[in-house]
Amino acid sequence: MIERISPNSNKSFMGIFDGKELVGMVSFHKEIGEKERHKGDIYGMFIHEDYQGKGLGKLLLSTLINKVKKDYPDLEQIRLSVVSNNTLGRKLYSNLGFEKYGVEINALKEGDEYFDEDLMVLFLK
Repeated sequence: MIERISPNSNKSFMGIFDGKELVGMVSFHKEIGEKERHKGDIYGMFIHEDYQGKGLGKLLLSTLINKVKKDYPDLEQIRLSVVSNNTLGRKLYSNLGFEKYGVEINALKEGDEYFDEDLMVLFLK
């Protein structure tokens, strides 16, 4: 079951549940500045490892995309970033129409190790 957890004027959080247990989530933020209000960003896409590989990520993200397209008719593009070595995540996003447009080098740091992130966009118009 997918639920919209907390909508407001420019932010939305959605979760996917197994009964009462939250097993996946995604958040969306629509830009509100005059020159950027045609864009929005996906943050915090997560599916619990026990539920991965079952199509829940695709279901959750597809539901979010359809919802924000309806809620924000002026939205032209949705952006996200994904750790470059996250093969499954990159494949999911590509299969949903996202295109890679760049790489942020050393975007994340854990201890002494750095991770690059692929920057991706889904053009709606």
